Parts: sequence; structure tokens; C-alpha cells
Amino acid sequence: MQDNFSLNEHQRNIWKGEFGDMYVERNKTVEQVNTIFNELMGITLENLLSFFFNDLNRNYKILEVGCNVGLNLSILKKMGFENLYGVEINEKAINIAKQQNPDITFFHSSIEKFETNEKFDLVFTAGVLIHVNPESLSSIIQKIYTLTDKFIFGYENFSENLTRLDYREHSNILWKQNFLELYRKTFPNLITIKEKIYPYKNDNLKDIAFLLKKPD
Repeated sequence: MQDNFSLNEHQRNIWKGEFGDMYVERNKTVEQVNTIFNELMGITLENLLSFFFNDLNRNYKILEVGCNVGLNLSILKKMGFENLYGVEINEKAINIAKQQNPDITFFHSSIEKFETNEKFDLVFTAGVLIHVNPESLSSIIQKIYTLTDKFIFGYENFSENLTRLDYREHSNILWKQNFLELYRKTFPNLITIKEKIYPYKNDNLKDIAFLLKKPD
């Protein structure tokens, strides 16, 4: 039987390589991503993050898993958050992230191999869990849960049922599902602070975002 790390090897290799490099070029600036979000859903990435993060303590230590070039973290920095960290597997992305955001701490690692003695007040993913092999996903969210003392934020493609989709002519690198319910089933003690479905303007597609809290 394959272990969880081996099951996700194909996905890690895709994002470490040329395919991941091309993603960086398409999503290099906040302005690029805001335009994409606005065209798809009539909001900006900054609008979305503001809705979920605006009431949180600006001194919180926050970790993004799969941060790419650090756009989400740069928006949080602009909102006044100071203690920001990111983990990213793609070398090109992490180099750009470090160059553009010298005040943010970045780690070049997969989430599976990421080790730290730090504890975070909030750990989040945005468009990352959809690219994890569903058979190894439980170990990833277990690790996210372990890394945070307080909050988990997620933003991912949504489907009521697990659905595999081809993505830019590649198979086995994108699965959408109800990630909020997955967290709830795995950790019934989590408290839902906020949740929102974001429908696309011209398709039957939807995204989901949620802010969860561990009990005190």
C-alpha cells in the first residue's frame, strides 16, 4: 500500500516543474489576480480576503500553505498584519516571493516535508487543496490543524461531491469538493466563524471560502 506522501508525488512534481513556473507567470501580481476574480465573480481577491480577515488581530502569526509568489500574504501585509509566513514548493515562485516581500518569511518546501517549531494563530490555503490527491488529503488537513492554535481559513473550488477535472490539459491535478464539510467531518470540534459561496458570473461553477476556529 502506498503511503500518503507517495500518493501525492505526481502532483508535487507538476507544481515544482515547468507547469508551476507557467502558473507563476499568469499570477504574478495582485492586479492580475484581481482582474481574474472580478471577471469571474464580480469581486476582487482583496475584497474576499478583507471580508474574512478584517476582524482578526493584526498581531496574529499567519502561515499560508502553498503561497506561490506571496500575493495573498502581500494583501494581508497591506491590511496591517505583520507576522506573516509562507510555504511554497515551486522554486521560481519562492524566489519571487522573497524578492517582492522581504518582510515576510518564506520556506521552500512541500507541506508534507515542512517542519517547524513555530505555532501559528492562523493557517490557510487558497486554491491549493484542490490540487492535492484526495487519497492523501487527510494527512494535509491534519497537518494544517496541528500547525494552528486558533484559526483555519480556506478558499477553494466548490462541489457538493468529489469531482475530478482536467486542468490545462493535465489530468489528476485538480479535484473539487466541499472542503468545509471535509474539515467539519475530520474535526467536529471546529467552530465555523464565517462561510461564503462565490458563484461565477457566466458559469455554473462556485468557489467556497470559510473561517474556522479551534475551541478555546
